[in-house]
Amino acid sequence: MSEPVSAHVICIVPKLGASVGGGKINAVFTRMNLLANKADTKVTLLNLQHGCNQKIAFAELVASGLLDSKIAHQSIYELCVSPQTTLRDGPSLPDWDDTRSQHGSKERVIYLRNGVPVMRDSNEHTIAGVQTTRHLLTDPERDIRLKYLDDALVESREAFGDGFVDKVAFVGGHPACRTRREHGRLIEVEDFGLGQTYSDEIIHHRVLVHRYFPEDAIVFIDGITSSHLSHPIPARKVLFLHADHRNPTGKIVPRSRGLIEAFDGDAIITATHAHKQRLDAELAHTTPVRVIPHYTDAAATPGAPRKDICTVSRLELTGKPIHQCIEAFVRIMHLIPDTNYLIYGAGLGEARLQQLIDHHDCGNRVRLMGHTANAPEVFSQSLFSLAPTMTEGFGLALLEALTCDCPVISFDVDYGPRELIRSGENGELVQPRDLDAIAAAILKVHADRDRYASGCAASVEYYSFDRYRDRYHQLIDDLVANRFYFDLSARDLKGETLRALDKAPAQHRDRLLDLYIHQCHLSRDLGSMYDGFRQKIALRPKDQRPIVRCIWLSRRLGRDAECRAHLDLFAQRFPDQHADFVARYPDFIELADAVEGLA
Repeated sequence: MSEPVSAHVICIVPKLGASVGGGKINAVFTRMNLLANKADTKVTLLNLQHGCNQKIAFAELVASGLLDSKIAHQSIYELCVSPQTTLRDGPSLPDWDDTRSQHGSKERVIYLRNGVPVMRDSNEHTIAGVQTTRHLLTDPERDIRLKYLDDALVESREAFGDGFVDKVAFVGGHPACRTRREHGRLIEVEDFGLGQTYSDEIIHHRVLVHRYFPEDAIVFIDGITSSHLSHPIPARKVLFLHADHRNPTGKIVPRSRGLIEAFDGDAIITATHAHKQRLDAELAHTTPVRVIPHYTDAAATPGAPRKDICTVSRLELTGKPIHQCIEAFVRIMHLIPDTNYLIYGAGLGEARLQQLIDHHDCGNRVRLMGHTANAPEVFSQSLFSLAPTMTEGFGLALLEALTCDCPVISFDVDYGPRELIRSGENGELVQPRDLDAIAAAILKVHADRDRYASGCAASVEYYSFDRYRDRYHQLIDDLVANRFYFDLSARDLKGETLRALDKAPAQHRDRLLDLYIHQCHLSRDLGSMYDGFRQKIALRPKDQRPIVRCIWLSRRLGRDAECRAHLDLFAQRFPDQHADFVARYPDFIELADAVEGLA
C-alpha cells in the first residue's frame, strides 16, 4: 500500500467572534495561513461551536484577510458526522396560503393561513450569505425559531415558558444533536446519530472525536483550552503551549501539569528555547518538544519622527501591570521633559489607569490612546517601548517593536522577554514591582537610545518568515513521513510490532508495547521482553509495574548493575512499594549491595 503524500491539518478553535482575539488566536491564524499555502496540504478550522454566528464570524475573518480563503471551516458536528442509518427530518413547517412583506433594515415576510399569521421570516444579508430567522407562531406554549444561511437550516431554538431552552444543531438539513438548558444551566445533550444522551458537553465532544475524527489528519491543539479532546483523538497530534498553562506568578497550574504530562501526541511546540528548558526540567512529559518561534511581518516606517515612549498592550493589569510603569515614569518625567508616555490598548483596567493618571495629575504627560490596529506604526514613532508582563508565552508585541528598531524595557519573566530582550543591547529587563529599577531603565535607554536601537536588527534575524515557514513545513513533512502503518496479518508479528514502534504515535505505543512484550513472552525472548518493559518505564513514569518487571528480568539475565539501577529508581519513585518489595525479597538488596561493593 502506497503511503499518502498529502496532509490534512486541523486546528481546533473553541469559538470565533469579535470578542475573541489576542496574540494566541492571531498566532493560530498565522500558522493556518502558512500551512494553507503549503503544497498538497488541506487546512480546516475546527470550531467547537455550531451556529450561524460562527459561520458569519469565519466569513468575516476571511474577508478581512486574517484567514486565507483556502481554509475550510467546520463545526465539531460537521467534521465528526455519525453514519446514521436513518436520518431524522427537520421540524415541520405550518401550512400557509398567503404572504405579506415588510421592508426596512431587514426584509420581513409574514406567512398567513386564513388571514392568521402562522410564521414570520426575518432576512438579513451577511458576508456569509442571507441569514433567515424563521419564527413559528402556531404554538403559544413555545417560542420556536429556526436559523438558515442561504436556505440551509443550521440551527433551531425552542424556548419554553418554564426556563427550559432546547437548541438543535443541523448538519445537511438534518438534526445532529439537541442541547437542553434550564435558565442557562446545561441539563443534557442528546446526540441523534449516537443515540446517546450526555450530561456534560465535554464528554459528548470526546465521544464524537474518538469515533469520527479523521485518523489520517494532523491536529493542532493550542494551549489547554481544548486539550481535553487530545486523548480521544485518534489522529496525529501536536500540542502548542502558549502561556495559559501557568498562573500569573509563572507556576504551572496543577490541571495543566497533568494534561501536558499525559499528552500522547507526536510533538509539543513552544515558541522559545527558555520555555523548552523549563518544560524539560519541570515536567515528566514523554512527547518530544520542538521550538518554533513566531514571526512578524512588521516593518519600521522610514523617516518617522520618534519622540515619546509607548506601551501597546491589552489593559489587563493582573498580567500586564502597566500601572507600575506609570508610577515609575512619574518619578523621573521631570528629567525628560520633552518625552511623554503614550499607552495604546483597551481592557478592563482602563478606568484604574485613568484614575492613577488623575491621581498624579500627569494627564499632560501620560495619556491613554485607545486601541490601535497598527502597532508597527506606533513602534516606528516611539523612542522605545515599555512592555510590563508577568508571564509571556512569546510576546509578539516585543518582536514587532524590535523589528521596528524600537528598544524594549520589559520584566525579567518567562518566556518571551528573556528570549527576545538582551539587556544592554536591544533593551533592558527589570524585576516586576521594582519601580526604582523601571525608572532607572527608562533613563538609561532614553540617554543612549540610538545604541540600543542599533542592536534591534540583529536580534530579530532568527525570527524571519522564511525560517518560520521552513520550521512548520519540516514539522508537517516529518509527521507525514512517519505516518503509522501496522500489518496485523504479518507472519512475523513481533518484528512487525517492533517496526511499528519506531513510527507509532504516542497514543498507540502503550498497546503496541503490550503486544510486543506478549510476542516476546511466547518466543521466550527474555532480552527483548526486558527492552520492552524498559520502554514502558519511560512511557508510564507513574506506573510501578514496568520497573518491577525490569528488576526481575535484569536479574534473570544476569545484568546485576542494571538490576541495582532499577531498584534505585523503584525506591526513588515509589518508596512505600519499594519498602514492601525488599521486605519480601531481601536477597535483592544483598545482590544490590554486592554490586555496589564491586563498583
